[in-house]
Amino acid sequence: MRVRVLWYVAIGLIWLVAGMMPRAWAETDQSEPGESPLKAFELPAVEVIEHTPLSALGIPIGKYPGNVQEITSEEIESQNPLDISEMFYRNLSSVNINAAQNNPWQNDVTYRGFLASPLTGSPIGLSVYLDGMRFNDGFGETMNWDLTPQSAIAEIDVIPGSNPVFGLNTLGGALNIRTKRGFDLQGTEVEASGGSFGRWAVEAEHGAVHGPFDLYLTFNTLDESGWREHSPSELRQLFSRIGWKTERTDLNLNYIWADNDLIGNGFVPESTLARDRDAVHTFPDRTGNRMHLLNLRGSRRITDALLLSGNGFYRYYKRKTLNGDAEVGCVDDATGAGVVDAGGRPLHLGLCEGSAVGFFDEDGNPLAGALEREAEGEDRTTRTRTHDFGGTFQLSHSGAIMGRTNRLTVGFAFDRHQSHYNQREAESELVPDGNSVGTEREGPFETEVNVGTRQDNAGFYITNTFDLAERLALTLSGRYQHVDINIRDRSGENDDLNGHHTFERFSPAVGLTFQALKNATLFFSYSEGFRAPTPAELTCADENDPCNLPNAFVADPPLNKVVARTYEFGARGRLPIGNGVRWNAGFFRTDLSNDILFTVVETGGAGFFQNVDATRRQGVEVGVQGRWKRLKYFGNYAYVDATYQSDVTLASVTDPGGVRVKDGDVIPGIPKHNAKVGAEYALLDNLWIGGNVIAVSGNYLRGDDGNNQSKTDAYAILNLHARYVPIKNLEIWTRIDNVTDTDYETAGTLNFNAFGSPIAVERFVAPGSPVAGWVGVKLRF
Repeated sequence: MRVRVLWYVAIGLIWLVAGMMPRAWAETDQSEPGESPLKAFELPAVEVIEHTPLSALGIPIGKYPGNVQEITSEEIESQNPLDISEMFYRNLSSVNINAAQNNPWQNDVTYRGFLASPLTGSPIGLSVYLDGMRFNDGFGETMNWDLTPQSAIAEIDVIPGSNPVFGLNTLGGALNIRTKRGFDLQGTEVEASGGSFGRWAVEAEHGAVHGPFDLYLTFNTLDESGWREHSPSELRQLFSRIGWKTERTDLNLNYIWADNDLIGNGFVPESTLARDRDAVHTFPDRTGNRMHLLNLRGSRRITDALLLSGNGFYRYYKRKTLNGDAEVGCVDDATGAGVVDAGGRPLHLGLCEGSAVGFFDEDGNPLAGALEREAEGEDRTTRTRTHDFGGTFQLSHSGAIMGRTNRLTVGFAFDRHQSHYNQREAESELVPDGNSVGTEREGPFETEVNVGTRQDNAGFYITNTFDLAERLALTLSGRYQHVDINIRDRSGENDDLNGHHTFERFSPAVGLTFQALKNATLFFSYSEGFRAPTPAELTCADENDPCNLPNAFVADPPLNKVVARTYEFGARGRLPIGNGVRWNAGFFRTDLSNDILFTVVETGGAGFFQNVDATRRQGVEVGVQGRWKRLKYFGNYAYVDATYQSDVTLASVTDPGGVRVKDGDVIPGIPKHNAKVGAEYALLDNLWIGGNVIAVSGNYLRGDDGNNQSKTDAYAILNLHARYVPIKNLEIWTRIDNVTDTDYETAGTLNFNAFGSPIAVERFVAPGSPVAGWVGVKLRF
């Protein structure tokens, strides 16, 4: 309670300071019929796209050779989402969510089959930029959705393909996020909301302008108990910006602070889910994220045709986790001793049945009883502290060559990430709580991993769009990237962890656009990108010293970089219907070479990370959006076919012989079909109702890379929302999610159910949330 009081005192002081700054107010209501008079901030239809990390002179979207998608602040405010990942999931084609953690701020988001996830060790295939800063976490390239308040977002562009301009991890695409400033929103808006799952939130934003100076502040605080048992979360977020802008110069400084505690209790056995959809397998599973971020950006229009821009940033990020788990092991029923094979390795659980003769205890003594599986509790903590800093400088020119328009951008980027990772484990007691099971620590924590890493990334990029003819444009791009990774053991007990790795590559891209008709454009592109192996992969890559778990750091032989090659072609345009209908249709294919997978090395189940020949993601995207009188609508459909393109045997928790994957097998966790449709209708000039439907096909379970099990079930969910403005400066909104209370699962995995009788392999799934509703009030002054 004391912390909460101090929080509100601090926010009050910030608002007091902000209130002293002169403000430019909108004196008259200039909203159109069917549009909210609360919205002083509204972006016009985007005709120019920022196709580089920093602000450039831009190119018309019709000349960009790819299916770019966008989300505007208008869409964010009308739908009142929790975070960025929810907006992607509900509105964009080729985007899906695997709620593996069952926490809305810890979603695994896939775009065209490529992953952006907050979980360290995930194979990240998307890069994320926030106001020109590469926002992927420096230790594992992860993306923490909870670190940026959604109220601060002005616009998000989803750049498709392996665009080399956006650098590392741009295998399937890049997310380019831009935030608000005082020139966009002038005044103050305060919002309070509450409803299902014990969720309540307070949010406020303030913008002011005084001559060339502007100020923007937003904060939010949110608490909820979660819809599953033992799943509370707390978010505290602050975003601030001060700026100075003249006709030719723009300078601004952002500061972001986040202090969030999230609990996501993950997959649950289907047998437990059948009894109680709120239950969790084990708890707690807590993540604490703390961040301070400074980002200084500036641009100078040297001439009307030449723009110089740059940024410099510093981020301190601390992540702490606590996991209470049920560890299943193989024991001898006569002695209760843990069982190892002749090589001294723990016996794989898939072999734990029958006689113990021929096996040994951990001291090397032969056993004579029977083998059985036994579960015991374990608490595991991790702590990651990361210091990131760097900057980007970029020069853009728009001119003419032989009478044809030419747009050139060149840039240089450098960033350094220094991390300290520590993992500790302790024995715990398993304590049943209804259909859920928790842990209570019994023994002391012992350090298992203690490493320090430093990664330096330096890149030079160039992109040029030249009008070959009035309706034909050619884009050429490329980036040279150098990555330097140092890993050091800090425990003094494992020198094999120490290593130095370098990766470098020049990645090209080429694209063409042709305006075949007045309102229709054809496009084609070929692009390349790459990612470097992460420290977790480099420290478990020795076939002579395998790991029983992917996160067991033991040694660091080299791995090759993953290279992506993307082909994309399609068409987009407008139809003269109503206020105009935008449409798009396209095909994409991304081939990965040297993809990194965890592969089996022996029948005992131990394995290591290694490069495998090839994987592929390909598919089709179609979309439409428009406005007719008082109706706004959109529809998106995507077919995503993600497959292995080589034969390989992968390590398995459940199968001692590993999972045999054949060329053409489907990669788990990626549904082939997803469709989204939505609309909002203005019943009155001050009353809007809307909704959307999300339909997703089933996907194979993790661990079933050979496609031997059935998929999760396909599902469709309906979400509704409404907004009402009874007086000029007041808005009341409501939203209802999963209106039909559909039972559905977004992902699954194969594992041993520690609480089964007997302990056996079972399907674990990530259940979707039930019907829920919230009401909010916005006040503007």
